[in-house]
Amino acid sequence: MDKIFQYGGVEAIPLYNCSSMSSDSWTTQFGLKRPVLGIMSIIYGAIFEILFIPCLWAMLEKELWRMSCYKIMFFVGIVDIFALAMNSISTGYLAYEGAVFCTHPVFIYITGLWGLGLWCCSCLMNILLLVNRTLNVSNSNLSDYVFEGHRTYLVLLIPIIYGLYFMFFTRTCVFSSKYYAWFYDPFIFPDKSSEYTNVAHGINNLMIMCGTFIFYGYISFALCKSSRAGKSPRIQVQSYQILYQSVAICFINQVSSSVYVIMNFISVPEWIIVFAQLLWQLDHGCPVIIYMTMNPTIRSGFWRKITFKKRRISSMQTTSIRPFPYRDV
Repeated sequence: MDKIFQYGGVEAIPLYNCSSMSSDSWTTQFGLKRPVLGIMSIIYGAIFEILFIPCLWAMLEKELWRMSCYKIMFFVGIVDIFALAMNSISTGYLAYEGAVFCTHPVFIYITGLWGLGLWCCSCLMNILLLVNRTLNVSNSNLSDYVFEGHRTYLVLLIPIIYGLYFMFFTRTCVFSSKYYAWFYDPFIFPDKSSEYTNVAHGINNLMIMCGTFIFYGYISFALCKSSRAGKSPRIQVQSYQILYQSVAICFINQVSSSVYVIMNFISVPEWIIVFAQLLWQLDHGCPVIIYMTMNPTIRSGFWRKITFKKRRISSMQTTSIRPFPYRDV
């Protein structure tokens, strides 16, 4: 984004200047219409955008909102909603049209920055959620000190500022319908590919790949240790729940991160590139699937919201959301 202010516009930036041909010529020579993938992407994005609303609405209930992990999950969901608008709906439209960067340089440049910032913000928010979980398992006093009450909002400023840094001060990523993916390189100047590299984004993805393994491994170890100590008859079940959810989230997040880093530096088969894009879309939509399949509290809240039923207070339901903070994550 800083380059836009520096040069006075997207098309004035030397590395993103498309003046050598008309936008129609760029599209005809380098684009590839993908109507099936485009329509599927738009439908996918629209469906999950709608499904997110009652899930997030359920998190706003007082019994859940007082828990710091649900505050973080709520803001992760907000980021996912905006990210789906970029990587599914906007991408679907561009794929359907067969667009490349020079088809809509301003829109794609800004959308790429938006998506890049949201992705990095989401990555750090997921790490923040892992820290929250880890501290609750291993050091509840420190967890209360860091996340109790309004302190959670202050901590959430860190990933927000982190995402804004990528949006304003790093190179964008741009769409190519030929590969159905977003790249650093707009494929305007073949001899200048290395000049588009976004090192900070690569470091972010490597950090996520390593960091999530470490945190999830520690959480699984702590839960199993608590189970052996006999602290609760439900801990064993809870340890498996968090392990299954962790494996699902880690796989999608880390595979999409690693493939996107690799394909921006070396040549890979086209199916891997398309697979990486689909994983990125799934990464921002999968929380809804996880909530509805593994989270009974949010699932029941989801159905209450869409059927407009009031919450019934009962000792059983109160028990379901209080004793162990990771049972429903």
